[in-house]
Amino acid sequence: MPISTQDLQMVAKSALDEYLKNKPTDQIATDLPLLKKLMSKRKLFLGAKQNIVKQIRKDYGSNFAWAYGETPVEFNKRDTLEQASWPWRRAVDGFYITHDMLFSNGIKVREGDRGAYKLEQNEKVQLTNILQEQREAFSLGFDKKLSLELHRDGTSSDDAVTGLDAIVSLTPTTGTLGGIDRATATYWRNHVATDIAATTDGALAIAMENQWRNCIRNGGSPDFILAGSDFVDAYRRYAVTVTNNADAGKVKTIDAGVGSGASTGLYFKGVEIIWDPQFEELDALDSPEKVWTKRCYFLNTRHIEVHDDGLDIVTPTRPHNVLALYHMINLRIALVSDRVNAHAVLSIA
Repeated sequence: MPISTQDLQMVAKSALDEYLKNKPTDQIATDLPLLKKLMSKRKLFLGAKQNIVKQIRKDYGSNFAWAYGETPVEFNKRDTLEQASWPWRRAVDGFYITHDMLFSNGIKVREGDRGAYKLEQNEKVQLTNILQEQREAFSLGFDKKLSLELHRDGTSSDDAVTGLDAIVSLTPTTGTLGGIDRATATYWRNHVATDIAATTDGALAIAMENQWRNCIRNGGSPDFILAGSDFVDAYRRYAVTVTNNADAGKVKTIDAGVGSGASTGLYFKGVEIIWDPQFEELDALDSPEKVWTKRCYFLNTRHIEVHDDGLDIVTPTRPHNVLALYHMINLRIALVSDRVNAHAVLSIA
């Protein structure tokens, strides 16, 4: 039996909605560690003109002084606040399934109202299989691309979101971020250490210690460390000592690898260093001067967060001259920070 166009739209949207209803919060693949971390602390925003505005304290404006006797007290007018404006952007993706493709799989689509036709059981199974493949590929592709863009600096498109590479920059003394000029606003600069001689005894650990202290001075200890393959390998080889504790009389197994998946099993200051597989993709995509695989980010997730309005699933009306089913998703999103100097980026030579 055929299926009506309205029933097809309802079934397809219901399947997609059911699959995506908890995304992007809970079902992010573990090989997208930045997206997973950010989405675990995401904040919803309802409506905003074009920017999400964060109030930031740029100075205390203190007029502290010593006085004795009739020494006059100096009074000042304090200017302690600044506003950082983060533009939200709309991420979109869409796919279509032609009626002919469905027909090739034994499903005939007819123009008509809901309930006009009833699928046979084998047709229901076939349609379910087709929709399952489409929704999984659709969702995984959207997650992967969104994660990549949250890494980048926002210059790939006029409509791209400002990402990690801009907020925690390798050149934090130049450019405008969140509407604030970093050339003059020294408080609005992340910490950076580049060309670290990782093979020199102690150099990597010392550089990491220095940047960690810089972050602590400005917002507390980082709670998320993200690194590329080369940095992870250098840290494991030159900055840590692995010891095997013998247990006499028992059978032993020795494994040169530590950690599991993106979790490296390597720690700094009690925070695990997470390997980001997408760093290789970013190097191939952008060919940066300081490659991503040699970088490490100290992030304080109390001061960097994603704001979004939730996924919106849309079934557009098909063009009059194309027989196909269309679906798209929208997500308005911004990556914001209210204290840029709470973060650091390091890069080995």
